[in-house]
Amino acid sequence: MKNNKALILRSNRFLASSILDKGLITSAQMEAGNEKFIEAFQSSESHKNISILKALLHDLKVLDEDRLLAHTAEEHKIGLVDLRQIKLCKPVLEKIDLSFCWATLTVPFDQMDRTFMLATCYYMSSPTRKYWEELLGGKIIWYATSLASMSRYLGDIEDVNNSQEAIAG
Repeated sequence: MKNNKALILRSNRFLASSILDKGLITSAQMEAGNEKFIEAFQSSESHKNISILKALLHDLKVLDEDRLLAHTAEEHKIGLVDLRQIKLCKPVLEKIDLSFCWATLTVPFDQMDRTFMLATCYYMSSPTRKYWEELLGGKIIWYATSLASMSRYLGDIEDVNNSQEAIAG
């Protein structure tokens, strides 16, 4: 996860700034969220569950996730998806590095030819979108999703990967 540090920091900084710019949190709330995020980032070896979004939603309880999702869907004209209702797509999963999914809270969940369907909690973070657009190089259809939905989906992928490794080993 060490090579993800810059991406994690940039993605979270841009997300917090975007949420503030849209009036979904105050400056004081953003500062408190940034403090929690940086504290967690510096004290943990694994950065997979560390995000400004988690700090604002769960630690500080100053951001309404439903309001954030509604704003994202309305302003950016993207759909919403509950990844708990999506089956794991083996061809897509074989091509991705989960550490980057955790770093950006974004995951490809389907693919048709060179068109990828991506779910993200970080659509309002331009470094996140840019990273995935450059990585995949094809057309992307974006969807917003909740933090709980994303965490469960990525956890399910890890479980499948771990069970396949156990079988192969």
